Amino acid sequence: MNEPPGPHTSLEFYPWVVLRFRCQKCRRYGDARLAKLAEKFGAAETIGMLISRFQATCPSRPRSKGGRPVADAQFACGGYCPDLKSNPPPDLPPSMRGLTLIAGGKANMYPTDPAPAERRRRVGEE
Repeated sequence: MNEPPGPHTSLEFYPWVVLRFRCQKCRRYGDARLAKLAEKFGAAETIGMLISRFQATCPSRPRSKGGRPVADAQFACGGYCPDLKSNPPPDLPPSMRGLTLIAGGKANMYPTDPAPAERRRRVGEE
């Protein structure tokens, strides 16, 4: 799979082991293993449908007297999946990501030969 996963991606084709959920408004979060989600909801469930399930259980959404959530854009949950549209897998160990180029380059390196030591003089020596 060359393109990163999106909301239309089903659990069957999701490339990583853990699916992470976050909320921008109430700072709620949750991590779920892909195998458990596929067992519970089926392999055809899409990431977008799981995000809407996460948003539906938001405890900070106001409820009407009947118990139904208020349908107002102002009170909408900010739930999302941070791994969507990202190319490197978030659960890939750092040793497998490869080398990272650090800005600065050769000018910031230490010299290979040590500087000559400054000779000390004794008091009274000319």
